[in-house]
Amino acid sequence: MFGRLVSICIIALSCLFIGCGVRPQVDFYVTPIATNEEQRIDVDAGLTTTEKAGVRVTVSAVDTVDLLNVTSDADVNPYIYVSDWGVARPRYTVFDVSVKNNRESEIQVNPAGAVLMDETGEQYDAIPYAVFKERYGAYPALEREIIYYPTPTRLPYHRRRPLRRRWYHHYDRYRPRGQYYVRRLYSAFYLKGIITKGTMLRTTKLYPGGKRQGLVVFPILPPEAGRLRLIIPGIVVPRGNKGRKVRFQFDFERIPAVKDENDDKEDA
Repeated sequence: MFGRLVSICIIALSCLFIGCGVRPQVDFYVTPIATNEEQRIDVDAGLTTTEKAGVRVTVSAVDTVDLLNVTSDADVNPYIYVSDWGVARPRYTVFDVSVKNNRESEIQVNPAGAVLMDETGEQYDAIPYAVFKERYGAYPALEREIIYYPTPTRLPYHRRRPLRRRWYHHYDRYRPRGQYYVRRLYSAFYLKGIITKGTMLRTTKLYPGGKRQGLVVFPILPPEAGRLRLIIPGIVVPRGNKGRKVRFQFDFERIPAVKDENDDKEDA
């Protein structure tokens, strides 16, 4: 009787945790602000766009919900951390930046020189991709495992109770019956490195008509930071035998989100 009660409790708790899942916590909403006639703002999408010297740059702030959607598994998401209660919060301040080359010549994009400034004048340098590459390593921690699946048969019964039987075994080359496959297991650090490589905006060359989109990452900002200014000076356009840098500037307003009472209890 006691064993049955324990089993029921375990099943109930499993259903509870599965139903809850990972919940994103948004502490601030960052909305764009128009400061000149060159900027075009899409209020519904939260996008701000500026075009100079034939280069169009579109920027939007990325919140916890967007960061959580980067991966299907929160445990390998490099941009968030999940508390023991299943609440996801960002590790960094992140912007989604898109660069389109409308010129007739190629341009060079270097997002590592981007700077984020708050209303007090405090500056935050963008975290380059090289930092994440060094942090998560260049080589995978790989484990190779061969699984052998025999042909399924009817379960034998003994005294009306089914006997437990494993439907998979480690593959034995001397008994090649049934089907088998090779399973490769990668470490979470290696997967985080793959994700940052595929999602961050890195140094690149854009040819005429080319477009590149990715994330620009900054350190997490203090709660008192209100107005923000994102400066992207690392876009080089050709000018004679040399190139000149075109600086793009975007302003945002950081509005605190209304916190739920349950989140306050959890923080306490």
